[in-house]
Amino acid sequence: MIKSKEEMRNSSVVGLRGGVGELYQHHILEKDETGGRTDLFCIFTIEPGRTIGLHSHDTNAEVYYVLEGEIEVIQNGEPHTVKEGGVVFTADGQSHSVANKTDKPAKMLAIIFPQ
Repeated sequence: MIKSKEEMRNSSVVGLRGGVGELYQHHILEKDETGGRTDLFCIFTIEPGRTIGLHSHDTNAEVYYVLEGEIEVIQNGEPHTVKEGGVVFTADGQSHSVANKTDKPAKMLAIIFPQ
């Protein structure tokens, strides 16, 4: 399969996992397009002050790859600043949250793999 940018769906979500504000999603591949190999494959745009609430990954694994800007990730209770080019992997019951504490938007590729 090959898709153009124009064929990809855009959406937004408010209060993701109990987080603050609206996040924008550019869905690169849909779950059915990967044959269920991914639950999510998108680029999140996180505006300043917006967050993804604390949640765990008991039945799946998630990768964040920061494309632009920086995010603060609290993973398993430990805060980490993740800048452009950095990656976060969360699985096996680990938990994390995300916040944009800067004054510029951040973009990250997010992929959720079912286990």
